[in-house]
Amino acid sequence: MELTRERLRALIRVASPTGCWEYTGAHDAFGYGRVFLEGKERKAQRVCYEAFIGPIPKGGRLRHHLPAMDCIGSKCCNPAHVQLKLSFSSATIAQRICKKGHLINAENSVIEQRGDNLLVRCRLCRREVWRNEKRSSRL
Repeated sequence: MELTRERLRALIRVASPTGCWEYTGAHDAFGYGRVFLEGKERKAQRVCYEAFIGPIPKGGRLRHHLPAMDCIGSKCCNPAHVQLKLSFSSATIAQRICKKGHLINAENSVIEQRGDNLLVRCRLCRREVWRNEKRSSRL
C-alpha cells in the first residue's frame, strides 16, 4: 500500500502556536513517529521530508534546527523545521549512559555506519568487543 501525501496529512495534527506537525501514529522510545512503509519501519520526519520536499541523499540526516520553545522536537515531522545535513563533522553527541554504565560523550564515543544508518556507540564497550573479536579470530 502506497503512502500518499493525503494519507500522511491524515496522520498529522498541526500545533498552531509553533506550526509543528505532530505525527499521531506510532512512536518509538525516543518520541519519533514511526511509519511502516515498503516493508520497513522508518522515521515519520524522514517520510514527510521525502513526500513534501524530495529524496534524502544517501548518508544524509535530518536535524531539527529550531530551539525547544519553537518546536516540539522529536514528535515534529514538519519538513520546514528540519535541515538536511550531509556531513557529520559538526555532529554533537548528546551525553548519555551505555548499558554497562559508561558515560557516552564526545570523548567516549564511536560513530559507526550500519547500512544507511550511523550509530553512536560507547568507545570503551566497542574496544572490548573489538579485542574479543581479534582474540577469537587468532584461535
